[in-house]
Amino acid sequence: MPYPLVTPRLSIEPLALGDTDSFVGYRRDPEIARYQSWDTDYSVTQAAELIESQHGVELPHSVGWLQLAIHDRMSGALLGDLGLHALHPSEGLYEIGFTLASEHQGKGIAREAARRLLEFLFDEVGATTVNASCDTRNASSIKLLEALGFRNIPEKGWSELFKGESIVMKFFEITAPNWLRLPQ
Repeated sequence: MPYPLVTPRLSIEPLALGDTDSFVGYRRDPEIARYQSWDTDYSVTQAAELIESQHGVELPHSVGWLQLAIHDRMSGALLGDLGLHALHPSEGLYEIGFTLASEHQGKGIAREAARRLLEFLFDEVGATTVNASCDTRNASSIKLLEALGFRNIPEKGWSELFKGESIVMKFFEITAPNWLRLPQ
């Protein structure tokens, strides 16, 4: 089992039922939910069902998602989570996302966690390409993706009506050769 993935400050592993209250807490935050697929009425039942449905999953199955908890290594507190999506695992194609509780944003946690997940995908899983998409209003997430070495692919971006707002999504990718060129 590859988990936990560790960094100096963090431990990354599939969500567990003990994470439920914290997970629901930040999913209900309007500023967090604004850019995500869930709404502010996200329930404890929904969280428990999600966590239980992913029990024992190390990598998501084709077209599935796996939520990975980002824990503080010292306290064990849940700080946020990483989403890992298998687009075409047989071709090494994955997608990632990240969510941090508002009180943990701006401290380099998402960058540290996402970097460790990318390292795992490229160096251990054999990923060839990792994608991410981001609402153009979410400047912090765009900045993070660029800092991680993702390139914006403008022709793959799109517009849509999302939660009653007209939005523009940016599409990003990083390939294995580009990952290897980044300073580790």
